[in-house]
Amino acid sequence: MDVNEEIVREWLHLCQSQFTIDDINFKVYGPKGGSNYSNIDLLAVDAQGRYYDYEIKWRSVYSIGATADETPEWLVTQMTRKERVEKIQTIIGNHDCKRILVTSKTFFGKSVQKRAKHTEFFRSHGIEIVYFEDIVSDLIGKVSLNGRYNSMLLQIVRMLKQFGFINIEAREIT
Repeated sequence: MDVNEEIVREWLHLCQSQFTIDDINFKVYGPKGGSNYSNIDLLAVDAQGRYYDYEIKWRSVYSIGATADETPEWLVTQMTRKERVEKIQTIIGNHDCKRILVTSKTFFGKSVQKRAKHTEFFRSHGIEIVYFEDIVSDLIGKVSLNGRYNSMLLQIVRMLKQFGFINIEAREIT
């Protein structure tokens, strides 16, 4: 699990009260019969028994398309492919599973219009977008100076807050 996935996992635990399984490997097959491996970054369930499939794509400056007309169909294909759905069903059974792409706002480029276009494109394919900028802010806001955390990441956040390097209050994600 990379650090970006760990940030999301800790946010899901602390802020969303979700139980997670990470880095679920499965085999994928190409159109010419070849095979390779892929993975589900995070699979989660909440207290109401709702399931979530999280795909995490962090890019600090990279964007998915150089032109406003380009659409990230490759990512939709990755998140909706038959082998992925079948692997999830082997774990959760025949339950609905909400697909969520976690990424940075810059992943869609600098234009607010382009971000809105891509967000609508993903929604039209049943994929919700959640941004790292909101996750990190929410996570930092939830970490208490007096809290007890078993996670190295949360302990680092607590220390940075204690020393005054970061100062973000808890807030709702909209």
